[in-house]
Amino acid sequence: MAQDIAFQSSTSRGNVPVSRDNPLPVSGPSDDVALTKTVVAMDGTSKPLVPADPNRRIVRVSSTATNASAAIDETGGTAALDSGTPIEPSVTITFTGKEAQSAMTAIGTAGNKLTVRVG
Repeated sequence: MAQDIAFQSSTSRGNVPVSRDNPLPVSGPSDDVALTKTVVAMDGTSKPLVPADPNRRIVRVSSTATNASAAIDETGGTAALDSGTPIEPSVTITFTGKEAQSAMTAIGTAGNKLTVRVG
């Protein structure tokens, strides 16, 4: 009943309720950020993805391989497949805010390529 009263009160003030037909607008931190793309070829050893940058707002890492393993170390240390954040084939991981500002490294099986977009 209280929910009905709140709904009636809100709509009588001209507000439009959220629904499937009228969803809330969605925006992310990358909406107004130009992204720069690089590709990092994996060879089974830990490689730098991005250096630390206090001004960076977003990092997107995509695995372009369909059958290869990869992992990220978000602290910039030596990446390892068994202890890093795994990136499944054909998946994109997005880091934003403070987490996007740290140095990052990655490791992946030979032949895998990671596409990195930063902004």
